[in-house]
Amino acid sequence: AKEWRDSLSYLSQLIERHPKDLELRMRKAEANIALEQWQYAHDEYSNILELYPTHLGALYFRAYVNDKLKRFAFARQDYEQVLKYEPDHEGALTGLVRVSISEKKLTKAYDESNHLIELYKENPRNYLLRSEVEEALGLYSLAIDDVTTAIDMEKEKSAPNQKISLDDDLTRYVLMRIDLYKKQMAKLKKKSDRELK
Repeated sequence: AKEWRDSLSYLSQLIERHPKDLELRMRKAEANIALEQWQYAHDEYSNILELYPTHLGALYFRAYVNDKLKRFAFARQDYEQVLKYEPDHEGALTGLVRVSISEKKLTKAYDESNHLIELYKENPRNYLLRSEVEEALGLYSLAIDDVTTAIDMEKEKSAPNQKISLDDDLTRYVLMRIDLYKKQMAKLKKKSDRELK
C-alpha cells in the first residue's frame, strides 16, 4: 500500500505538469483502484473521458468502479458503451452479468451469462459466473453442472504432478461445488420436511 501511495503522489505531481497525458492518468486511476479509492478512480476516469471520449479502457474501468460504488445504472451504461464500440468485449459482458446480479435482475443475468458462454466457452470463469446466477435462482443442479465444467477445464490445464494449494483455482472450484451440494441437500431436506407435515 505504501508503494501505491508513493506512486500516487508522484503521478499526481507529473499530471499537474502534463494534464493531458493519457498514460499518467490511467496509471493514477490504477493506483486509486489498488488503494480502493473508488471515488478518486471514478473522477480520474471521468477526466480521461472528457479528454478522450471513446477510450475503451477508461470506460471499462469506470464501469468497474461504478459497480464498486454500487452505482449500478451508471456501471451498466458504461459497459454498454464499451460494447457499442467492441460488441464482444468479454470484460464488459462479464461486468453486465455482475451488475444484473447486483440489481437482482436474475433472468437478465442468466440470459447475459448464456450469451457470454456462447462467445467465450473456453473460459472456466464464465461457467462459474453462470453458476452464481443459477445458485441465486435456486437452480442448484445446473449450478453444480457449471462448476463441474469449470473443474474439468482446470484439470485439463494443470500438470499431472502439480501440487495443489488452497489458492489454486481448481481447489476453490471444488470447494464451491461442495458448498452447492450442501445447499442442494438443504433445499431437498426442507422440501421433504414440508411434505411430511
